[in-house]
Amino acid sequence: MAEKSTISWDKPYKQFPVGALFKFVCAPPRWKGDGPRKPENVLLGKTGSVLDGPFHDSHAWGGMFEVLVEGRILEYWGDFMEEIT
Repeated sequence: MAEKSTISWDKPYKQFPVGALFKFVCAPPRWKGDGPRKPENVLLGKTGSVLDGPFHDSHAWGGMFEVLVEGRILEYWGDFMEEIT
């Protein structure tokens, strides 16, 4: 009998209020055998502020947020964001 899949596409959205400060971090693996995932475009370790969201994310990877990073407005997945307290 095959092992039951460990993939879970229904992760809850992360909760970042508008104005929250965050840093980009590696996202957790999506399935068994997958490694941590780095954010794109050399964003790892950079900080930003949440402008809006979360919005629906078709992959269910933590919701999409509109963020301000180094003077640019981006939409990015919450899986790659960690709130700075």
